[in-house]
This record gives sequence, structure tokens and C-alpha cells, in this order.
Amino acid sequence: MVRANRPASAFTNAEISGFYFRPCRDEYDEVVFEYFRTRTARPSKFIKEPVSAVDARRNNGRHGSLMNFVRHSTINLYGWMEWIVQSNLPLAFCESRTARRYTNLDPISMETLRAGMEGVTREVERKIAAELPARFGVMFDGWTHASEHYVAWFACYEVNGVLVTPLLAMAPLINEPDDNLSARSHYEFLATMLPRDYGVQIDQCRFVVGDNCSVNRSLATLMRVPLVGSGTGADDQAEDAHSVYKTATTRWSSTFDMVKRYFELLEFLDADDDDIMELLPSPASNKRLRALFKELKDVESVAKALQGRDTDLLDVRQWFDELIALKPKFATYLGPQAEIVHSPDFESGCVRVLRGLQDRLTRAEEAVLGPFVRLAEHTDEDSDDDVLSFVERLRKRRRLAEPNVSYEQLKTIPPTSNVMERFFSVARVTFGQQRHGLLPATLEMILFLRENRCYWDSSTVDSIN
Repeated sequence: MVRANRPASAFTNAEISGFYFRPCRDEYDEVVFEYFRTRTARPSKFIKEPVSAVDARRNNGRHGSLMNFVRHSTINLYGWMEWIVQSNLPLAFCESRTARRYTNLDPISMETLRAGMEGVTREVERKIAAELPARFGVMFDGWTHASEHYVAWFACYEVNGVLVTPLLAMAPLINEPDDNLSARSHYEFLATMLPRDYGVQIDQCRFVVGDNCSVNRSLATLMRVPLVGSGTGADDQAEDAHSVYKTATTRWSSTFDMVKRYFELLEFLDADDDDIMELLPSPASNKRLRALFKELKDVESVAKALQGRDTDLLDVRQWFDELIALKPKFATYLGPQAEIVHSPDFESGCVRVLRGLQDRLTRAEEAVLGPFVRLAEHTDEDSDDDVLSFVERLRKRRRLAEPNVSYEQLKTIPPTSNVMERFFSVARVTFGQQRHGLLPATLEMILFLRENRCYWDSSTVDSIN
């Protein structure tokens, strides 16, 4: 007989038993050594399954099983990491005596947690770099907190026809005495960060999404790409055109909210109080305000619709055109050739393509949509040329000579930068009143893992170990 050598186990008996069994504790939180709790929560005094069976199932799991065997230390680290990142807790929470007492996770140090988060961050960067297509867009905006100015950068691209916006970086631009917040500084940061962290060049970017400010317009001009995302700003300007009055002491989110709040309070005000009535508008003014309020309802509905995640450039153009039809003076702010629009040819070209009118594009629109062209292959026509007439053969030859052009990603280009607003709301809560001592690198790491949560799991944590 040939004696077969038993393969060496990748895990010790202590690791295997520790994965499947936990010590039981009494009401005083003391360990009961006679009993152990299995993962199915059934107390038992002995292990019913032999170690060889556990090894066999682990080996099968690593060779095609649906659930891979992950080490207990990895699951423990992953549990602390997910708990702290998703619940917006300080890193020192893992060292809290109260947290350790009321959790089943094994204690770890803050240094171990930080090292694990740094490793997962690098792994997520590699996953995003592998997923980035050859051509993509970027979305960015700035946020100032406690005299520190941060700039967040998101990538915009399609995966199976669905828009994906992973966070690329969030870092302060001013690190040296001669640094500034100009468009050139933004350009240099992006040109350095993309090849260093993701292996792509700034020339591969084909559009920029951001607010319509002078710095963003200059950056788009430096990159020679169109700037998208002026929808929200244009709508705000249209609302301001209907302003009844402005006050520095009362901060309403919009003119609509101010007028709506006024009419909600009006019915509860005492009409016999002369002091109050002297401050209120006259009945004729109230009549004009009610007419204004009806018009502002339409503007408000568009402003709320712009916050949606499934809005495209065609939707925005149709909504703005309807508002212009109701109030022609809105054309100054919402028209396709308005001053707020950085790249009118690009936006009008996108709208034509999304409407199915790409054969009616102007030369300027075709030129600006060049980076989005996707050449489609001609269908193989099996018809015999001998049976075709002379004119039909000429038409077929001309049809095959013409390029069959289609455009990609135009449907999923974000018309606004609302992703940035939601992200900075999370950043503001993460910083909080008690966490101003966070270093910019630590804050970026926490927000990076939270925003890119779909890119890491327990297997990612296991790979860094």
C-alpha cells in the first residue's frame, strides 16, 4: 500500500475551534469554562464534528464554494471596521471598555484598526483603478471647515449602463505657503492624483461636473472639456428673479419657502392687532403674493426633481423649456444659451442625441461630442449584388461607406452636482463637534471607505492580512 501524506492544515486547531465556538458567560460576565456556544447559538460540552471534516469543508470552500472560509481574526477586524465606519464612530471606540463589554467582537487596538483601514483603502483604490474605463468624467466641489479647505473628487462612468460615482480623493489643496485655490492648482492636483493612485491620465477625462463658478469654468477650459452641472444654479437664479424682498436676519432656503411660510402663518395672525397689521403687506400685496406663490410652485417642483438620481440632461432641458413657456423672463437664466451655461454646444448636442435626433447635429455639436463617439459595426448584408439593380448597388455602397456613429454615456451624465452636496453633509456630521482633531488624511480615509462601501467586504480585509 502507498501511504498518502496528509496535506498540512492552513489553520490551527485553535483557530478552527475559535471560529465555530465562543465561550459562554454568566450574568456577571464571567466565562463558564464547561460550556461553549456554537455559531448556531446551541450550547454544547463537546465538538461533534471532527477537525478533518472542518478542514475538508474549508478546502472545498476555497475551491469554488459559495461562501469562502474567512479567518476569525479577519471577521473580527471587519466587524469593528464596518461598525465604526458606517456608524460614524471615533476610531478609539474599539478601545472603549463599555463597547468591549457589550459586544461579541474580540478587543483590538486602535493601531490595528487604523492599519486595517489603510490596507483596505489601498485595496479599494486598486479595485476602482481596475474598473475605471478608458474614458470617464470627474465631479468635484470644495468644502471649508475650521479654516481648512477640502476638495472632493468623484469619477463618473458607466458599468453595464448604470452610472457609478466612486470617491477618488478628498484632500486639502493648500499644503505649502505658495499654494492657492486657483484653477491651476486644481488642475495640478488632479493631474498628479489620477496617475499616482489610479494609473490614468487627466487627458482621459472627457467632462467635468461642478458648480458654475469662475474657478470651475477655468478648470474646464484648462482641461479642454465641457462643464456640466449648472442646472441647480440656474434654477436658483430663476427663483431669485421672483424675489419679493430679502432680509439678512432670516435665512430661508428659497423664496418659495419664505412665501409659503408667510401664508401658513397669515391665518393665525390677529387681524385686530394694529402693531402686527402695520408690518404685514396690504391686501393688494397679498393678492399679488398669492399669484406669485402659484408660479413659484412650478419652480419648486423642478428644483426638487433636480435632486433625483435618475435625472439626465434631456429631463432638465424639457423642464426648463416648460418654465420658460410659463414665464418668458426665465430664458435669461434657464435658456440653452444662458450666460450660466459653460458649454452650450455640448448640452444642446446631448439633448439632440437623447431625443434621437443625432442626424441633425450641427458641426459644432459633433465636434464637442467627439470623445463620446462609439463606432458601431455594420450589419453583414448577405444580399447578392447580382440581383440588385444599378441604383440599389450604389445606395448599398454609399450606406456601407458611411460610418454608423452612436454616442455613449450621454444618458448617465449627471446634470447637477447633488452627489457632492450629499457627500459634504456626511462629511460635516463625521467631523462633528467632538472630532476636530482628526487629521485630513484620517478624515479622507474614513469618508473614502464609507462612500465606497460596495468595494470592500470581509474577503477584502482577509486579503490584506
